[in-house]
Amino acid sequence: METVIRAVFAYILVWACFRVLGKRELTRMSPFELVTIIMIPQLFSRALTRQDYSMTNAVIGSTTLFVLVFFTSVLSYRVRNFKRIVEARPTVLVQRSAFIEEHLDRERIAPEDIFSAMHKVGLERLEQVEWAILEGDGRISLIPAPTVGAHDLYR
Repeated sequence: METVIRAVFAYILVWACFRVLGKRELTRMSPFELVTIIMIPQLFSRALTRQDYSMTNAVIGSTTLFVLVFFTSVLSYRVRNFKRIVEARPTVLVQRSAFIEEHLDRERIAPEDIFSAMHKVGLERLEQVEWAILEGDGRISLIPAPTVGAHDLYR
């Protein structure tokens, strides 16, 4: 039972650390996938290097992690309040061609990051962006301004 308690503690600690770090560090991976990927090798490393001769502890620990990932996904699907705690929510960074400084500061996103995302989709000026949204997976989604003509680009 001690192995299960240690695995649960480690899971919660690593998850909380990545949650505090923010969305940008978690690009393209859910926090639970990342925690699992980081922790599984650690659980097996002692057993594989014979520092701990019992593979049972490694199996119990890794199984506990997979069960936690499964139950976390089920709970976040079924319980709305749990989902709000566990999953990152989108944040509006630009609204109607204007930076929302408070949101940029909270998410630690520099304007250069938004300009980089703009350039990747062919936008050159902030006036061309209606909305820029930092998604829960760390990507910046851009919604172009509705009526930007070619003649407006070079004012």
